[in-house]
Formats: sequence, C-alpha cells, structure tokens
Amino acid sequence: MFKTVLIPVDISVPEDTQKLLHAAKSLTKDWDCDVHIVTVIPNVGMPIVGSYFDEKYESETRIAVEKELDAAIASAQISAESAVLNGTVYDCVISHATKIDADFIIIGAHQPELRDYLLGSNAARVVRHSKQSVLVLRG
Repeated sequence: MFKTVLIPVDISVPEDTQKLLHAAKSLTKDWDCDVHIVTVIPNVGMPIVGSYFDEKYESETRIAVEKELDAAIASAQISAESAVLNGTVYDCVISHATKIDADFIIIGAHQPELRDYLLGSNAARVVRHSKQSVLVLRG
C-alpha cells in the first residue's frame, strides 16, 4: 500500500510511544514498506538560553535519546530505521518525510488543551503542511 512510512514519536511520553509503535506495527505488518521512526530534540532557542547549558549538553542528550528510542523500538518489536532530529518538531518531521521520500506519516496526538487551540499542536501542523498522507492516532 505505502512504500515508506514515517512515525514520529515523543519518547518523553513512553506509554504513548509504545501505543503508537504497536498500532503502527499492526497497520504496516502486511505492507511491504520501509518504516522510519524519529524523535525530535527541541532546540534550546536563542543563544542566550543555550549559554546556560553545559558544552556537552547536546552530545550527551543525543546519545541518551538515541538509546531511549532504540529501546522503545526494540520493546515494540518493530523493524525500523531510527533517527534523532534536532529542531522544531513539525519542521523536522516534514523535512525528514521529504528527505526519505515518505508517502505516509503515522503520528500520535494528545487531547487538545487550550493553548493548542490558540497555537496548534505539532500533529495539527504536520497534517496541515505535509505533502504526505497523515494518519493521526489518539491515545
């Protein structure tokens, strides 16, 4: 059905990550497709903010996040390529989808809070701006 599927996860919420990975595994099990699972480390923002972090912060954080992502993928027993991206979540997801030539994105979403109605969630932005088909799974 689809050739390349991208699954962005938020590993800071392990329960949601596992639910999303198990659902994605069920959806893609009969498809002959490549599965890519990514997580995004947000930028620290302005240089003045970054100056408060230790020099090794980024590299140590990336190593820790890669380990957590690999553990989540292994726990879900899903065969996939993994990547840790750095930046704004929705921008990274859309850019990575284009980079790997994904034709389908499976993304999780939380129940909207007031701030999401004003600003929009990452899932909503991916749906609005990606060129790929997007399936949004709620808890």
